[in-house]
Amino acid sequence: MLAGGAAALALAPQIVCAQALEKIRFTGVGTDDLTPVFYAIKTGLYQKAGLDVEFIPASSGTAATQAVLTGTYEIGKGSSIAAMVAHLKGLPLTIIGNGAIWDPKNPFSLMLVAADSPYKTGADLNGKIASAAALNDLVELAVDAWVDKNGGDSKTLKWVEIPNSVSGASLEEHRTDVTMLNEPQVTAALATGKTRVLAPALSAIGEHFVLTIYFSNNDWLAKHADAAKRFDRVTYEAAQYTNAHHPETSEMMSEVTKIPLDVFRKMVRVNHSTSTDPAMLQPVIDVAAKYKNISRAFPAKEAYFNG
Repeated sequence: MLAGGAAALALAPQIVCAQALEKIRFTGVGTDDLTPVFYAIKTGLYQKAGLDVEFIPASSGTAATQAVLTGTYEIGKGSSIAAMVAHLKGLPLTIIGNGAIWDPKNPFSLMLVAADSPYKTGADLNGKIASAAALNDLVELAVDAWVDKNGGDSKTLKWVEIPNSVSGASLEEHRTDVTMLNEPQVTAALATGKTRVLAPALSAIGEHFVLTIYFSNNDWLAKHADAAKRFDRVTYEAAQYTNAHHPETSEMMSEVTKIPLDVFRKMVRVNHSTSTDPAMLQPVIDVAAKYKNISRAFPAKEAYFNG
């Protein structure tokens, strides 16, 4: 079973190298957006590039960010907003690559309401209760932006923090009015017949942008710039394959995430970046500054590694 970490590495081919592989401990939440990383581990692509990549699961993107900031691990995956905050605070964290891509043609994240609710517009949500697994992050930003773009006033929303695992039930029981979930929670919530899609709220931020990013501690990066570049190159090469072969990677990622295979085959899969383009992060920076998720806007390239 490919369950991440040592189990994932155990499946990688044994490749004899003339020189020792450079160790990279990679941390993040093991979700579908890491399909290229797990594929590259399983198939030995990192090893062929001289890297020994070990996946270490994190409880959240915030935990992964903190672990990389302190130098516990070399590279991590997390929320773009957390990386922006770190950059603006002058913390030793640099974005080295782009991760999951939002595209409304591939809606793996959707805003949901109870199936019997009357809500149709942003104005209908004025004064209502919205939930997110983490406040002041992309979910809150996207829902606020959608409400304002559709006739409502996001300042009237009442936000509560609850785990994604119970967000669907909270809507069904009318304890909350609106939330935004990623796959597979979207598929699970809609399967009950007690929730419905209100909108792809992320499109209120932009039609095409990056949601998650890869980052590294500045001290490690200064000494291992070539390793970071090789990590990016291999990950993007893997993404070119995995983006076009979702069915072929379903079993692997079902084992990694512990999501049943039949659910995994039905849900909308995440597509991954195939290049490091700072412009893909700019829409999030601009909207996050507008809604005070970050202290100010800045050119995205400021936060990226340019070595």
